[in-house]
Amino acid sequence: MYIIFVNLITSIFIWALVIQAVLSWFANPYGRGSYGLISTIYRGLSSFTYPLTYPARLILSKINTGPMDFSLLLTMLFIYALRRILLLLA
Repeated sequence: MYIIFVNLITSIFIWALVIQAVLSWFANPYGRGSYGLISTIYRGLSSFTYPLTYPARLILSKINTGPMDFSLLLTMLFIYALRRILLLLA
């Protein structure tokens, strides 16, 4: 039961991050015409994943990554590592 719960929760967050990354290519969440379906979904996913991506953004703000935002990738790597550790402890 523990393994299923860990896999379910981590999979939900990873898929939310992947979908948010893909939608970020098409969404204009804060500009003109930002009330479309894609922008609404993007803003919802951003608010859902914000507690996870905020520490990654703080870490990456000290590194000059240019216009690229690698916080989603760093968060995904952290979730994968956390899942691996939790499953090894089970």
